[in-house]
Amino acid sequence: METFLLNLLKTSLLGSLAVLTMLALKPLWRERYRAKTRCWLWLCLAVFLLLPVDFSLENAPVQAAPPKDYTLFVGTDKTTVMATDNLFGDMAESSGQTPAEVRDAIIERPVTNPEQKTTRYIPVTALLFGGYLAGAAAFLLYQGGCYVHFRRTVRRWKRDVARADYAAMLSDTARDLGVSAPEMIVCEAVTTPAVTGLLRPRLLLPHERYDVQELRYILRHELCHLKRRDMLFKLVLLAANAMHWFNPIVYLMLRQADEDIELACDSAATDGLERAERAAYSRTLLAAVQSNVRTLPATTCFGGTVERLKRRITNVLGAQKKRGLGVVALVLALTLAAGCATSWGERAQASSPFDGTFYQASLIAWDDGMTAGSEYAPFLSETNRFQLIASPSPTLAYTLPHGTVYSFPMRKDGELTKENFDDAWSGEGDIDLRALRENSAALWCRFPLTPMQEAPGSSDEPNLVYLSQQNDGSLFLFFGYCYKDGDAEVRSIRWIYQLEQRDNTIYASMDDYAAKCVEDLKQGTMSYYVRVNGMGVVEDTVADVRVTQLELGDSLEGLSPEGTALELWYFNYEMKPTNEAGVEIDPVGGQYVTDDGFLRESWTHYLTVLHHTSGEKTGYQIIGTSMSNDGLFYNGCGYGGEEKAYLHDFYVDYAGLNEPKMFIPNLLNAATDGYGRANQCEAQLVAGEDYYYYVPITAWARSSDAEFWYSRYDTGSYFSVERIEKDIDAARREWTRQGYEVERIASHYRIVTNEGMSNTVVTLYPLQDGSCYQIETHWSFDGSTAENEWGWNRDRAVEGEAAILQAMTDSFTITAKILPTQEDAAAASTGFGALDEALDALGDMSVSSHTLQYHDLAKPSGPEIEEHTNTNIYYRTTMAEQFRRYSWKESRDLNLAGNYRERFTVSCGRWNFVLISNHKNALNFFDTGDGQGEATFYSYEVTDAGMETAVWDAFCEWYEKTAADSALDAALKQLGDTTRSASLTLMLNGGKRYEGSATDNRVYFSRQLREDLVWRETNKTSVPQDGLCIAVGGSELNFSEAAPMNLWLTTPDGTLSCFKADVNEDIGSAWSLVRRWYDEAEYDALLRDVKPQPKSLSWQEAAQNWADDYYSAHTKAASGSLFKYTWVKALITPAEDTTKAMRERGEIDENTFCFYVEVQFTPESETALHYAMAGNTGDCTDPSAPKGAYAFQRCCTIQLQEDGRWHGVVLGTGW
Repeated sequence: METFLLNLLKTSLLGSLAVLTMLALKPLWRERYRAKTRCWLWLCLAVFLLLPVDFSLENAPVQAAPPKDYTLFVGTDKTTVMATDNLFGDMAESSGQTPAEVRDAIIERPVTNPEQKTTRYIPVTALLFGGYLAGAAAFLLYQGGCYVHFRRTVRRWKRDVARADYAAMLSDTARDLGVSAPEMIVCEAVTTPAVTGLLRPRLLLPHERYDVQELRYILRHELCHLKRRDMLFKLVLLAANAMHWFNPIVYLMLRQADEDIELACDSAATDGLERAERAAYSRTLLAAVQSNVRTLPATTCFGGTVERLKRRITNVLGAQKKRGLGVVALVLALTLAAGCATSWGERAQASSPFDGTFYQASLIAWDDGMTAGSEYAPFLSETNRFQLIASPSPTLAYTLPHGTVYSFPMRKDGELTKENFDDAWSGEGDIDLRALRENSAALWCRFPLTPMQEAPGSSDEPNLVYLSQQNDGSLFLFFGYCYKDGDAEVRSIRWIYQLEQRDNTIYASMDDYAAKCVEDLKQGTMSYYVRVNGMGVVEDTVADVRVTQLELGDSLEGLSPEGTALELWYFNYEMKPTNEAGVEIDPVGGQYVTDDGFLRESWTHYLTVLHHTSGEKTGYQIIGTSMSNDGLFYNGCGYGGEEKAYLHDFYVDYAGLNEPKMFIPNLLNAATDGYGRANQCEAQLVAGEDYYYYVPITAWARSSDAEFWYSRYDTGSYFSVERIEKDIDAARREWTRQGYEVERIASHYRIVTNEGMSNTVVTLYPLQDGSCYQIETHWSFDGSTAENEWGWNRDRAVEGEAAILQAMTDSFTITAKILPTQEDAAAASTGFGALDEALDALGDMSVSSHTLQYHDLAKPSGPEIEEHTNTNIYYRTTMAEQFRRYSWKESRDLNLAGNYRERFTVSCGRWNFVLISNHKNALNFFDTGDGQGEATFYSYEVTDAGMETAVWDAFCEWYEKTAADSALDAALKQLGDTTRSASLTLMLNGGKRYEGSATDNRVYFSRQLREDLVWRETNKTSVPQDGLCIAVGGSELNFSEAAPMNLWLTTPDGTLSCFKADVNEDIGSAWSLVRRWYDEAEYDALLRDVKPQPKSLSWQEAAQNWADDYYSAHTKAASGSLFKYTWVKALITPAEDTTKAMRERGEIDENTFCFYVEVQFTPESETALHYAMAGNTGDCTDPSAPKGAYAFQRCCTIQLQEDGRWHGVVLGTGW
């Protein structure tokens, strides 16, 4: 249908072009070429118009874009025409079909309930095709009606010719022209002689008053029409007109063709006559002048209008003209050539950018007035990468520099409008929102978009995401927030990016790259601080830029393609502001001003370079840029002193290589700490000749003489690798003979041995040479469940080590030889033995840390001391790891007895730490040794730029975390204590409450909340009104779907604390975890409310009533439940053969009956459908069921028990 219309349009356009060309050259045609030639041309064009087929070449040079496809959307409340791409684009991307194919598949889907109100989709193409057929039918009906009316008129007024000489002349003239003589009649209703009829032609005369000469010319003219078969010619023209009834140019063609037919017939009738006879013929034509002539199908007329008769007389009396067949051939050839060279291209659609491509993001505008999302400042980093993923559904993946990945599901939907776009932006910057909106060819939005219930805070993740693909293919990304302000919904855009693919420019030298950067910087602006009536920021133009460092740091060959090498360059520069006002620049944050007015930053720019050393083009390609004032970091790992490892890992990601990384940020794939780095999970590659595995970079040490790793906490846990010179089956049989159970997992074997509380796991990996590797891991518990005053327990620590040992084993891989970057996973040394030992103790959770005291020495009433005792938290390890990355020097001028306002004191084992507020970059401690002798004092200062308060700030954060973490830990412990009462309250839709018991699965869920999610305290926000509240031991824990990783804790004394965790890939978000807990508890309670049926009912009646009650529990579940159905219907069918067979086998008694139940249901959500899926779940075929319903079958029994009631039981999908 669509193809026919497109080909018809193409044929009509090309035909119109040829007709207009003919009409424009009309004066030339008349003077030089015969009318007969023009008739042949009109006939060929008519045939061309009657063949709307695509005869274009396969790769036609002219590709015309077809019109955009539209669909008529007919809903229950509105009817509108929408672009098919907008309606079905998202479904098309996920299914691999075109939007039109998706629409057609939905249209063809059968409607099971004709009375049900459904949404209808009608292709506009179908409406156009119907309109076209209606127009063609109307045209033909009109022409046919006119012809029928003319024939009836002729029949009414006709009479035979009375004059015998008329009949004789007709016979003689027909014999002379070589045609059969038609029937000749007189019809006074016609005003001019004419021939009508295709199969049985008749010659019509208006009267019998013509003299012999006039009649002779009239007969010659009309019989020439028969000889030339002009009636058939006119029918072909009429058919072309009917097919192109909508084209006015075709009507012009018919009018001109009708005139040329008469001219050609006049030429044939006067062919061979002398000039005097031609003049007499012309006088006869003048006698037949009419004011109006109607062209009828299969009818020719002798007369015509005055203007037409003038041209006919001129044609009769004029000189002989050329035949012009070559010109006819040329015009036809050009028309056909144009048809072959022109074809319809693919429908103009914005190709989906969701193809796995990585993009660099350039931040082009942001709203400084918004504070929401301030904790997401990493959005400003130059090293961030976006990836647009297609499968299983469009997803925007966003990787922060430390490795955290945010994933936003996207859906093609709607368009940018002034309301949802322009009005959502209140920031500043040189950005044309109107142009972005008007040039947006396609829009993807984060889905689902759930508005926050209150204004977002600094810790809230952006929930408003737009991706706009412009008409030129460029991509713009918008992050912001959508929230409720009373009853109104507010949308605010925070950041605007332009996404750009990798720059493939190759510079002849690194100096050329630096020169380009300098020129770009000079075209921009810079900001600096001045002290004018306080601190102020000045935005200024750049007067000059000079490069201060361009140095090769390291290189790596063999990983990138042949003829290239990977290089790491250090790049720094200074910028000089124009500073027309001559104000004094006040350097801050590691800045300083040179004597000649240049502003120098403490940042180092790290350039990752692909150096093309040979080939068609040599030079330097910049493939990565980052900057830091704290060393080289990538993907959550520190690479100080490991530059080759960095180059390796960066290029593995950049090129998408199937190679193991030298460092990984999280061996356990668990949550990260407050700095975005894995807590004791950052690991490095260790490789042998044909294998590799990963080991944490801290807390584990390697024996110097074997592949043996042991815990630095002296718990006895270890990991070892040993090559066994026997094949894996022989090794397995040996373990089997010793009585151990061997489990096969994929291609390797696993043996678990337990002796009391001692655990050993042996894993065997096969080698192709007939040998195998034996991985042995060991850990043991001491049986103690007691916790010290800070909540630390050795067995819990060993439990964590067991998870690490399993992760190390899981990472073991047989492969080709890989050279490790570092064989020992010991922590990097600071260069000072005492400092290393103190940091070991600080980061070692097996070394107890005691009371952390804060001393405020400046109180007017005297010094005040606040104490926190819950100091044994894992932030200690994070803090120690961070301190190891600093550069240190001994501090010789520190005076602990001097004047200072604040002080921290805490002890870890034999190390007593003292921090003072007037030396915030100094770590001071006493080594008390065995406690018998005099303590030794040490003091070290951080020398890194920008770290002037780093040590003090770390202890402040430790101090703050101890208070909040203690309350949260206590509440989560109580949640897992089944001796305490607890309740779940789900609040939805503005306060609608659902109560549920927290007994079901509470130990399992509370353990996941406490141990599988790593919580960190965030800025306080009010407790959400909608969400889920868990009350236990006087405390309340609140969770919200709008902030799925947040937790609000209200302690019995009313103190509110807010926490946030990162998503755990294994369990998802905190909200999804507690909501699943509630859904399971609620559903279990609903099933317990299903009552037995009375004895008075037959077993079939009892089974039906029981099934109705049992499965209607789904409709009573709270909205959003995993088990929520909006409609359900249960139909039972007795299973008599099964009942008989099971009774014969003694499996059931005489009071038990088997039956099938077909459950028809409509799930509220895709998740509810997922939980309902089983082997026999499928689309519901019952025509009485609602659209979109599903059905499954279960096997059940019902038994009349001793209490005199019928009790039903669901057995499952089979007997």
